[in-house]
Amino acid sequence: MQQFEGGSVLIAFWIRIGAISSAIALLTAVEASPKSVDADQKQTLIKAIEKRLERRAYAFSTDFSQWPEFVGKHKEAIHAAGTEAELATALNAALGEFDLSHLALRSPKGGALARKGKRLGIGVSLRRVEQGIFITHTIKGSPAWKAGIRKGDTLTHIDGELLTDVSQLKGTLGQVRSISWIRDERNCESELRYEAFAISERSSMQWLSSEIALIRIHSFQYGFYNAARINRFFREAKNAQGIVIDLRNNRGGLSFYSRHLASKIANGKTVFGRRAKRRHQRPVGRKDASLEELAEHARDIRPLPFSCRPYEGKVVVLVDALSASAADIFPAFAQENGLATIVGERTSGALLLARTFRLPGRFQLYAPIAEILTPEGRRLENAGLEPDVKLSFEDASNDDLIYALAKELIEQ
Repeated sequence: MQQFEGGSVLIAFWIRIGAISSAIALLTAVEASPKSVDADQKQTLIKAIEKRLERRAYAFSTDFSQWPEFVGKHKEAIHAAGTEAELATALNAALGEFDLSHLALRSPKGGALARKGKRLGIGVSLRRVEQGIFITHTIKGSPAWKAGIRKGDTLTHIDGELLTDVSQLKGTLGQVRSISWIRDERNCESELRYEAFAISERSSMQWLSSEIALIRIHSFQYGFYNAARINRFFREAKNAQGIVIDLRNNRGGLSFYSRHLASKIANGKTVFGRRAKRRHQRPVGRKDASLEELAEHARDIRPLPFSCRPYEGKVVVLVDALSASAADIFPAFAQENGLATIVGERTSGALLLARTFRLPGRFQLYAPIAEILTPEGRRLENAGLEPDVKLSFEDASNDDLIYALAKELIEQ
């Protein structure tokens, strides 16, 4: 979760999203014309990170004073880093020792792209399978999409070499490579060009039947989630027997938007979640307060008071292992308040309130400043939400199967 002038953002940062961190290599490209860094710049940046972590960062039972120790564990890679991108990679490995989802360093180039809602790479989500690398989602307009790669395909070769590890898919901005995959037992091949692309898609709506609406929310990020559009969807479906809300592959975004969505199915008095900051440990009187003690002093968060009358029909929420942050807390809110049936995989477990801090050299530190707990006080960070109806990742990524199941649950 990130906090900035417009409010709080729940973003599943690309460094780690639950159990599918291997997808990062697939979404990463190396910058062209990298900028070099020297030893003094490295030490200045390391000290600046230490200052921010000690004074501003907070996550339950996390000791940020361990930063110098973790830097020492990765000193060889940090010393060897010759460019801004390489230094960011080395320092992110050190930050990864904290095992927190919303903690990462952005290079100047990465920060500039993030502000535009873009990323370098090819634009897919994946899982390793025996035959190769299975695609669970392809972002529309991304290099992979332009090459013809779609959800359900299995990547097998890159530049003629057998794909055995996602690291083989790393590339350089502007690079063109040959990629092969299998679709419905057919062999396919195309050229793949590494370039910047928008990391999400806009929300959409369709009817699964005359009585059941499907609302797909790909992201809660600014520029992709449109509250007026969501309002229109719910107006059109107000008399429907049921609504299916698809949050699969939703990496998070503004908490404001997830609370707006909550207002479409619950009134403003319903507890959406609970926010716990460093100061909420003070009433307990010690740093080693338990999660239960912390939750007692946490602040309740509620749906936005914008909807006059929430939808009262049956609701099914679809999730997968990539449903993160804002897409972690929304299904938990719906489940614990008895507002929806949750179907799919365990969610990512990447749920913290975070903000971006400016650092020397135009680097940016993305660090947690608070915990977001479920209405019942549960911590989803590194745990995720268990759905009511659990599916394998193959079934959870199969649109026909999961939509048919959602319809069946509504029609019961």
